[in-house]
Amino acid sequence: MFTLLANPISGNGRSLRALPEIERVMKDFSLDYHVEYTREPGDATSIAEKAVQNKEDGIVVIGGDGTVFETLGGMAGSQTQLIYAPTGTGNDFVKALRLPLDAAKAVRQQLAARVRALDYALVNKTPFMNVCGTGFDVDVLRKLTAYKDRFQGIKAYLLALKDALGSYRPIDCEISVDGKPFEKKRLCILSIGNGQFIGGGMKAVPDGVPNDGLLDVVEVRAIRKWQIPFLLPLFILGKHTHLSIAKTCRCRHIEIHSDGMTFQLDGELRRMDSADVRIIPGGLLARY
Repeated sequence: MFTLLANPISGNGRSLRALPEIERVMKDFSLDYHVEYTREPGDATSIAEKAVQNKEDGIVVIGGDGTVFETLGGMAGSQTQLIYAPTGTGNDFVKALRLPLDAAKAVRQQLAARVRALDYALVNKTPFMNVCGTGFDVDVLRKLTAYKDRFQGIKAYLLALKDALGSYRPIDCEISVDGKPFEKKRLCILSIGNGQFIGGGMKAVPDGVPNDGLLDVVEVRAIRKWQIPFLLPLFILGKHTHLSIAKTCRCRHIEIHSDGMTFQLDGELRRMDSADVRIIPGGLLARY
């Protein structure tokens, strides 16, 4: 048995439009399923918890990265499979799995694939799938709300980025990687990835691999406001990591301390003074 978990407002209604075709795919594979709809924040977590309790084979998440984030909170570490039908604004994690952006085609490709282990990660015990971090991209996400219902993918992100330039401030923090002594940093952006993309296609963590048991960390040191537009094209393509202002590493565990910082987890914003980020290798079952 599978749960088709649909977020009706995801992608400005794309989930509901995609649902009939996804149901046809499930029938083509002769799979039993039932449909559940989210109605308010937290519903995806509750629906996922119920599917796990009922020992269902899998959950087909029909929504965006935010819906996947919520669903993961109810199924991380279980034997229930995650299948992603991308119908959101950004659909960033699906790119890391090299799946089609067409929801029904993505589901068909996953159902035809074998079940494999997939990593996820934790920030202070909250699970996420794709990319977390702090800095300028958090300011962009705050502004994104005004655009994501009208524009899809990277266009909405670029408009939000333009608005965020006015309030740009570097972040002062202390960072410890894999238990090493804390180092003081002054950064523009800190991105920590299990996946690679944010903002509908910007390659924030170009070397992120979601099944290698490691986190990929990208630090971009503080720069002047006027330099950000010149950095942007390289950031979109994932070539910013080659610049002298960037530093990368791979690790299993990273701690960040910064009073009053806002941290983003797969696009969801959380206030915290400290972030303890660690990878959970092979902690989720998926088809890809």
